[in-house]
Amino acid sequence: MSAVSRHVFVSYAHSDAAWLERLRVHLRPVVRENNLDLWDDSRIEPGQDWREEIEGALARAHVAILLISADFLASDFIVDNELPSLMHAAAHRGLLILPLIVSPCLFSEHPGLSRYQTVNSPGRPLSGLSHTESERVLVSLGLSIAKYCRLLAQPSSVSEDPLAVQRPLNLGFDGPLNDGVPLGWFNSFGHVSGVSTDYAISTVQRSADQTAGNCAVLEKPYATRGEFGSLMQRCPLRYLAGQTARLEAELKTENVAGWAGLWIRADAESQPNVFFDNMSARPVRATTAWARYFIDAPLPASTTWLNYGVVLAGTGTVYVDNVRLLIWSRDGQWTDV
Repeated sequence: MSAVSRHVFVSYAHSDAAWLERLRVHLRPVVRENNLDLWDDSRIEPGQDWREEIEGALARAHVAILLISADFLASDFIVDNELPSLMHAAAHRGLLILPLIVSPCLFSEHPGLSRYQTVNSPGRPLSGLSHTESERVLVSLGLSIAKYCRLLAQPSSVSEDPLAVQRPLNLGFDGPLNDGVPLGWFNSFGHVSGVSTDYAISTVQRSADQTAGNCAVLEKPYATRGEFGSLMQRCPLRYLAGQTARLEAELKTENVAGWAGLWIRADAESQPNVFFDNMSARPVRATTAWARYFIDAPLPASTTWLNYGVVLAGTGTVYVDNVRLLIWSRDGQWTDV
């Protein structure tokens, strides 16, 4: 067996040990296939310096899974020792923080922790789901970590985030695929709070006209209450800070029971959501023909990252094509980024 190349740190309150056991079960195939080191404090042997062991595991981690509950947030050791180290690693060396909400708590009131996108919505903790629904969340987490590990193993032009691209890429979806997903795009795992990774992503020929090229597809025939999927791209675009950006794309929908739309979000270095719009106030619903939509985004001066894509809430199919990211130039016109 090859040496362990990636380390996953699990932070949890001991009262939530049952959820830790289920997490271990679901991640076991991922650990085995990707040679991961899945670490939690039960690995500490009698006689070892437990603080030193935890600090070493924190320093090695590439991914941190946080089992969030009231007991987790009440733990002085977690809040004062583990979280600061993890947040520093996220800001300075690209550690991926994955908060998994296991029971009702004041996660949204924690000023530092609530910056990070959760695996499941804070309003839908695992303890409030049916057994099947909670198992699906854990399955999705495992599949997404496996895909993330594959991305980490690939050369990346953006060392701070292996899911990111250096600049807008493959906006017409005629480029190659990566695990069936258009190159440069991904299912929003780790970057959109509560997103479901169960939505299918693919590309199809846009029409019978062979010259029309491909379009991307986001779809799900059945969705649970509140479930949504997203296809996104993420770029480090600090030089656009303080300007107005526009996201444009063509959308077509089929049998959308909830709603669909474009979305764009600006993130600062250590704070997401300094600007956000997802067309929820002007959604696309039901079945619609191809039409062009846009969002104008005045970007705060603190902007360092731009995230953009398409969202589908509930069941149905949304097609997207000819995405453009533009900036309002000094000579008074929109120009491509």
